[in-house]
Amino acid sequence: MSHGTADIIVGRIVGVHGIRGQVKVHSDCRPRESLFQYRQFIARSEGRPELQLQLLRGQATGKGLIAAFHGINDRDQAMTLSGYTLSIRREQLPPTRNGEYYWADLIGLRVENRQGITLGRVAELFETGSNDVLVVRADDTNEEILIPFIRTHYIENIDLTGGVMQVDWEPRWSQVTEDDR
Repeated sequence: MSHGTADIIVGRIVGVHGIRGQVKVHSDCRPRESLFQYRQFIARSEGRPELQLQLLRGQATGKGLIAAFHGINDRDQAMTLSGYTLSIRREQLPPTRNGEYYWADLIGLRVENRQGITLGRVAELFETGSNDVLVVRADDTNEEILIPFIRTHYIENIDLTGGVMQVDWEPRWSQVTEDDR
C-alpha cells in the first residue's frame, strides 16, 4: 500500500480448512488474532473479481488462523477464495495515540537525513524481534537502505501531512543492492 491510500491490507487467505467453507488466513496484524476485530473485508486478487466479505467467526489454532465468512458454506466455495488479500477501509482502524503510527501510514514517505539528502522512500517494514526495520528504496535505483525504527535515535521526525520522515542516518551505513540478496 502506498501512503495516502484508503484501504489497508490486513491479511490474506492462504488455503481451506475442513469441508464447511472455512479458510486458513495469514494475518498482518499484531497480535495476529486482532484481525478478527474487523467484520467487513475487501478481498482482492489479480485478475479476479473484487469481493466484499463479512466475517462470520474466526479462531486461532496452534497452526494459524481459521475464518468463516457469510455465504461461504462448503470447501469448493472456500477454494475460490484462496490467494485473495484481505483489506479494510482506513476508517475501520482504531485511532493511534500521539507518536504511534500504522505501518501502512509510513509506506511511501520520503526519507531524508539530517543533511537534507533524500535517501529514498519507505518501501516496507519488517520485524526482527528486537525492533522494527525500515526498508528505504532509492527512487532512481534498486538500492535499499535498512534503518532500525528506533524513535529519537534514528527516526527523528515523522510528518505524515508533508509525506516526509527525517532520520539520523548516513546512506553508506547499510546499503543493500540486488546483488547482495
